[in-house]
Amino acid sequence: MSSTGERKEEYLDTPRGRVRIRTHAHPEFIAALRLDEGMGIFAAPHYPPSREKKALERLASNPESDIIVAYTDEGVIVGFVAIAPPSSAERWGRLSGKGLLEAMAIEVSRNWRSMGIADKMLECAVKDDFFADKIVICTGYSWHWDLESTGLSKEEYRRMLLRYLEKAGFLYYDTDEPNVNLDAANFFTAYIGPGVSEDLHQEFERLLFKDPDWAEFRGRPPTIAEVLGKNGLLPGGSVPGEGEAP
Repeated sequence: MSSTGERKEEYLDTPRGRVRIRTHAHPEFIAALRLDEGMGIFAAPHYPPSREKKALERLASNPESDIIVAYTDEGVIVGFVAIAPPSSAERWGRLSGKGLLEAMAIEVSRNWRSMGIADKMLECAVKDDFFADKIVICTGYSWHWDLESTGLSKEEYRRMLLRYLEKAGFLYYDTDEPNVNLDAANFFTAYIGPGVSEDLHQEFERLLFKDPDWAEFRGRPPTIAEVLGKNGLLPGGSVPGEGEAP
């Protein structure tokens, strides 16, 4: 199982100019950049941008992590995806170092949304051979969502995020993890690399449920399209507008 990845860089031309997407960004590289003023607004003041940037540098120092940054030619970070081993305090931490990683944070600056940056970052991540033999989990917690700036409801925001993850090959999983079940809008997804071993896959599935009463949910994970319903309709048949605000 490969634990390190090769740095790669692609670019995306947007209405505001070219954005470069770098995978496996090193701490020194991140330190030399600055965050766009539209980054971290939702998390502040409890988690100011300066602290967010330091957290990225810290995660990037772990060879098992992959920090994908979207930045301009002027050296401004306009988006990032932070994929790293899960915390040992969580049940998923039991597979830390064994091939299970977590997409801990996905963010695009409020000034650069709806330009395809989020899609491009995650596309660059999952097509990387680094993830071929790994499982990447991504949990959606409604209390982390920037509903204010988008004007979306929780249900609409949930749909938007799930569509984003679906395009990158993530599947929807049921779990009895308490935080996931605190809000009906929350969700748990995972990307299963094509080279993931059967042992890792089975260990991951065993972690999904601690309560035997949830056993009926085991089996083939549904596609996100199946979860959202025919044509991606939400309950009640509404079709919210698309957006990009991970």
